[in-house]
Amino acid sequence: MPVNYNTTATKWALLIYSILTLRHFGIVLMLQFIVNPQFANVHENFLLYTKTYNGLMIWVGYVPAVLMLFSAISMIWLAPPIFPKWAVYISVVLGVISVATTLWVMMPIYNQWAITGYNATQNQQLLSQTLYFQIIPSALQVAILISFLHKYLQDVKPVAKWIFLLVVVLNFYNMGTTSIEGSLAYPLWETVGAKDWLAYRQTPPNLLFGIMFVFAAFSPIFLMIAMYWRRPKEVSKYLVTSYLLFVLYLFVITLLYFVPDFQVPLNSAYSLPLIKKLGADDLIYRAAAGLALQVIVAWMFLKIRPSILKNE
Repeated sequence: MPVNYNTTATKWALLIYSILTLRHFGIVLMLQFIVNPQFANVHENFLLYTKTYNGLMIWVGYVPAVLMLFSAISMIWLAPPIFPKWAVYISVVLGVISVATTLWVMMPIYNQWAITGYNATQNQQLLSQTLYFQIIPSALQVAILISFLHKYLQDVKPVAKWIFLLVVVLNFYNMGTTSIEGSLAYPLWETVGAKDWLAYRQTPPNLLFGIMFVFAAFSPIFLMIAMYWRRPKEVSKYLVTSYLLFVLYLFVITLLYFVPDFQVPLNSAYSLPLIKKLGADDLIYRAAAGLALQVIVAWMFLKIRPSILKNE
């Protein structure tokens, strides 16, 4: 593959591959450790709950998973020559394993549950299979992606490189976790029912949820502060400041409004009107700011001009 191929296509292909791979990893982690264990605590409206889950997951998880695989395949032709070809092919194989598990293991089980009801033995088998054939392959895909980004950013000084790389990884990983929370979990909560609510609500340990979701969502605050002094030379302070303002806004409104007005009351009692208002207010007050974070990081990524792309 020659060096002077279409560098614009390469940049966009690598960006899309990064977004979809990291987003997919965030989704499969949330499903494995937060969402899937909750099925066992839904009894009152289980069939409705499962049908709602199946309908939402088409666009939240299944279609993006297939797109992730296509993006990995595109890297066979669009990856810079510095990326080992064997690593690109391994990433594709891992993507095939993960997506196949999604489409031919997860989907049939959930579709069956929407008709026949919950099966505890089947759920244990599902969690085991998704761990080995979805979580681990997705984690290995992320490891390969990080090695690619490390090579791609080879002109950036080491400290600045790792700070920016962590920003990219956490930001696009958060796309997956927040899509599960806002686009899947909140609508599912409406179907749970008052009898099951407290047991359902307490299923994922708070510490686990805090690490996987809350910590990952707001740790970029500290990385952005560090980027005022250590960042790729093409990334301006204006972009850093813009990101910092949006993520601080999300942190403050979550801490001062969403936690005390929604999450704390819902820890002690089921309230359908409150859940509906939570979903509506999340869309109004947090969705646009969350999208802005993704756009800013993507913009930062596209502004970088590595020496391995000679046409620019």
